Amino acid sequence: MQDTEETALLTRVALGDRTAFRELYTLTSGRLFAIAKSMLRQQAAAEDVLQDAYVKIWYSAAAFNPAKGEALAWMITILRNLAIDRLRKTPPTDTDDDLGDTISDTPNLDEEHSRLQECLQALEASQRQSIFAAFFQGLTHMEISTRFAEPIGTIKSRVRRGLSALKGCMEL
Repeated sequence: MQDTEETALLTRVALGDRTAFRELYTLTSGRLFAIAKSMLRQQAAAEDVLQDAYVKIWYSAAAFNPAKGEALAWMITILRNLAIDRLRKTPPTDTDDDLGDTISDTPNLDEEHSRLQECLQALEASQRQSIFAAFFQGLTHMEISTRFAEPIGTIKSRVRRGLSALKGCMEL
């Protein structure tokens, strides 16, 4: 039901409703900020990208088509694209809050990324979908359960088993 509310708010934002925009921000900013922070690893950078994302959401709201997907997924896509653009423009530094020197010490991130993609593809489709929804779309187990019309215990098991399989695959 939450996406219905987000869709309704986004529709009102497309009409220039500032109150709806404020409500949409209150409803979704925590989740979007968490995604930005996990991608960028810096508080200030995540805040900047979050602000840019909401500016783009404000100006692009009329382009949202509920027939093509959920409002939150559309907003996450905007945020992720802005975060990726920022990562491409800004070389990693030693001042990263959480990573320290590990980025510059990692010999080949592309190789690890390719390996992760291979491991994700090796998962069962249901595990891969659940992990994608949880970690890339920022959904809770309850939201995933609702989306896939599966019991929450099933979703938790899929995520746990999928992560375990990913760990095993990455360690090979």
